[in-house]
Amino acid sequence: MTSRSNDASGPTPASAAQAVVLADRARRLLVGGMVGAHVLALPVLIGFAVADGARALVSGLFGLALVVFFHAVGQATQIRFAGSDPRTLMRASLLSYALRTALLGLAVVGWVNLPPESQARVNPMALSMVAAAAVVGWMVALVRTYSRLRIPVYDEPDAPARGVYDSASEITPAPGSRA
Repeated sequence: MTSRSNDASGPTPASAAQAVVLADRARRLLVGGMVGAHVLALPVLIGFAVADGARALVSGLFGLALVVFFHAVGQATQIRFAGSDPRTLMRASLLSYALRTALLGLAVVGWVNLPPESQARVNPMALSMVAAAAVVGWMVALVRTYSRLRIPVYDEPDAPARGVYDSASEITPAPGSRA
């Protein structure tokens, strides 16, 4: 792993090899979340489709598409900026989140402004329940996938840091000496 600078210039971006590893991890999280969302949402979608027909099917598919879009764009941002400076990654992630939530807000405003006959074409229970199942499925799969990534807990230092004891003799005072 590459060492990071802690001087006034701040942390440095990851090396090319580390960026590939980080992007691969983010891709695995994307795939895991996508699978989890579909595994949990599709049975709910089928249940609503059987109960209410095409109206519930289309509504549920729209709810699933909203969740997949929201989370996939977030993961795609993580993949794109995987090897960047941590501050750049944070800025990109926050900007992505702001844009995605603004789009969801616009969708709600659009829904509220639809005429009643258009709103009647949507099954709001199917839309919300499929979307909720997709979110839960995505998050559970994300946690499961993350726990299997085998990310090292720490990096071995390249050289001892200043002020760190190099041997036990520096920690334990000699007999008869004052500590």
